[in-house]
Amino acid sequence: MFQSKKPFSAITVTIENLTAESYTQDDLSGLPDLVDVIKIQATGPTEAARAIRKKLKYGTVHRQIRALVLLDGLIQNAGPAFQRSFADEPLLERLRVCGTSGLSDPAVRNKCTELFRQWAQYAGMPGLERVARLYRELPKRKVAMTQERSKVIRETENPFGDEEEEEEAERARALEQKQDAAWPSPSNSKGHHHHDPWSSMAAAVDKANMMKAPLPSSSSSKSSSHNKSKDKSKGKGKGKGKARKALNPEEEKDKMKSVIAEASIASTGLMNSLQTINREKERVSENGSAVQHFEACKTLRRRILRY
Repeated sequence: MFQSKKPFSAITVTIENLTAESYTQDDLSGLPDLVDVIKIQATGPTEAARAIRKKLKYGTVHRQIRALVLLDGLIQNAGPAFQRSFADEPLLERLRVCGTSGLSDPAVRNKCTELFRQWAQYAGMPGLERVARLYRELPKRKVAMTQERSKVIRETENPFGDEEEEEEAERARALEQKQDAAWPSPSNSKGHHHHDPWSSMAAAVDKANMMKAPLPSSSSSKSSSHNKSKDKSKGKGKGKGKARKALNPEEEKDKMKSVIAEASIASTGLMNSLQTINREKERVSENGSAVQHFEACKTLRRRILRY
């Protein structure tokens, strides 16, 4: 059933238990057991780093702080073998984001700042050089978008792919930058939720028709640029109907409203399905309801893009 390159054993289960609400934030009573199970496995440091990173990414505020406390305890007590191999790039990147991103809870950011200062003393220890630099480093990826929009971009690009962020971190960042450049952000236009969509569509159609209009005569070239635009838009409407019928927003208005309403319902259903998934235990692609809602949203998206 589990055909994955990622290890999963008592280490992951122990970290799951030690980050539960039943433990206070600074409780280290279970740390010796965790150190023991890490030491008896060759992949122990790697699995521990991944389990802690998952808690920092998907866990509640309490679990995130507990994960940070456990990580600090492991750095101090798990020995040189752990120190040399646990600090992979995905974990370091998650620590940077937790410590600096505005999306992180203030309590998590404060805990990260406290630990980053403390870890600066490890600058000369093998394997801990990059951990010691966390206090001075900025995130490699600036998080300037909302959490919801960030999810949409990632899920749209590869909605049900294998969630191996650590193996394609650089590729994903480059892809997000391309998408941001290609697709205008809703936040760039003021009054996004209050403008008339039909007016915008009509303006877009007028603009497209103006570009296909014939050039004005030499006599009209002496008029002002404002009058030129007016003449183009007027003359265009007469000749356009003969060549090809343009999209009429008024005629398509009811269909547009219907498609948008269906898309709104489908997207709400998709979001509700995604919120019920525990991504630590189940992949999005394995949830039948989420897949069904996504396919419906994808179909409706194509219909909306037609307009």
